Order: sequence, then C-alpha cells, then structure tokens
Amino acid sequence: MMKRKNDHIKLLEKRSEQPGWKKALRFLLRLAMVAVILLLIRQGETFFRINEIEVRGAGELTAAEIISAGKVSRGMSIILLREERIAEKIQHKYPRVKSVEINRILPDKVTIIIDERRPVGSIITADGFWLMDSNTIPFAYTAEPADGYPLISGIEGELVMPGFPLGCPVRRGTLSNFFAAWVGESRLEIEKIDMTDSYNLVVYTEGGLEIWFGDGKRMEHKLDLVELSMPHIALDSKTRLDVRSGNRLVLSSAAVIDQKGVDP
Repeated sequence: MMKRKNDHIKLLEKRSEQPGWKKALRFLLRLAMVAVILLLIRQGETFFRINEIEVRGAGELTAAEIISAGKVSRGMSIILLREERIAEKIQHKYPRVKSVEINRILPDKVTIIIDERRPVGSIITADGFWLMDSNTIPFAYTAEPADGYPLISGIEGELVMPGFPLGCPVRRGTLSNFFAAWVGESRLEIEKIDMTDSYNLVVYTEGGLEIWFGDGKRMEHKLDLVELSMPHIALDSKTRLDVRSGNRLVLSSAAVIDQKGVDP
C-alpha cells in the first residue's frame, strides 16, 4: 500500500512540474479568448442597433408618447436593452398603461405591446375627476366628468393615488366585487355610486332609483335580485331598494309591488 501511495505522489509531482513556456502559452491562449469574446460583444453592440420601433395596443395614448416615456430611440443597442426598466418608465409616466411587453426582433427592431386600462367609473375628488378601472385603480385625471361612466362619490382624496388601488381595503373590495358583477350584460343603468359608508355601496340609477347593496359579498346575486324584481315594481324617483342582506329585496313605502311579484 505504501508503494502505491508513493508512486501516486510522484506522478502528481511530475504533472505539476511543467515547463514555463507551457504556462505562458496557456495564459496567452486564455487572454486571447477573453479578447475575442470582448471583441464579439463590441461588434454585436455596434451591429445590433435599433432602427425600427413599433407600438401595439395603444388607444388613448399615441405611439410617440409611449416611445418617449420609455426613452427608447433609434441607434440604441438592442443587445443592452433593459425591458423591465423601460416598462417601469412607461407605467410611471402613464398609469393608464396596465401592462407592457417588449420584444426584440434581431437585428434591429423593437416591438412595444401595451394593454391600457378600461374605465368603469369616475371618482369625484376636490380637484376634479379620476377614471378608475375594475380593480379600483385610478389612472387618468379629467377636469370634467367623463361621459358614459357612473360618478363615484364618498372617497377621500388621500385614498386616490394614480396607478395604485384605492387606499381603503373595504371600499376597494366592495367596488371591485360590484364592478366584476355589473360590467358586462347588466341591464342596470347607473348614474352615481356613493361610498360614503364604506360598508354600504349605494347606487343611483339614471331614473333616480336608489339601491342599497351593502358590502361586497354576493354582489352577483344581489344584482340578479334587483334586475329580476324591477319589472314587477312600479318605480319612481322616491323608490329605494335594499338588498344588503343578499337574501331578499326590501322596498321603501313609495314602491308598489305587482301582484305577481318575484320569488328570489
């Protein structure tokens, strides 16, 4: 056993005793490889320069606004493009932009694909109005209320931050659940939403009907209950419907129920 161990040690010593010129040659080869890699990277940066920028998905925003916000320009290196940083710049400048996707098409084209937020309501603040999407994110300021969207009152200005959900978790949950159920094929034409009481979403229809929906639970069922009941009720501007319980509809004294009625 000792002889084999000694032979192994001698073999390792022989391998370590290499001529100096071999060491120098190995060093020069490694240095040359590094130089070639750096040269290729440099040549790639020089060759792969952005020549065309395409923007897709823009609606309210223009392609020029998107490109300017992302600070993307012709002549930039397509290799060193930082997609996440560009997306952050665009969304910071324009909270209307929900998502950004950036694709590099070698050798010289960049495609920016954006998805804009879709408004469902307009929040009333002391300074004006903010369009809001179904996730309760305010994203665009308007001096006048936007046509075609219900006005949302009862939300303090400090809770409204462009690009971020409303600062009140209760109101945020109630509104998001309501819009998830209402946006689409709902027959209820809404003019105003009052969220002064964070636990009771109050709706006013275009005809002046007042509806109490309560908190955000079972919103789809509550809407169905209202819509199924309305054809059987003689409604006027003094009528108030209450579906806060989620199990039944309660009418104010001004409403008259059709004898046929509705069994929820």
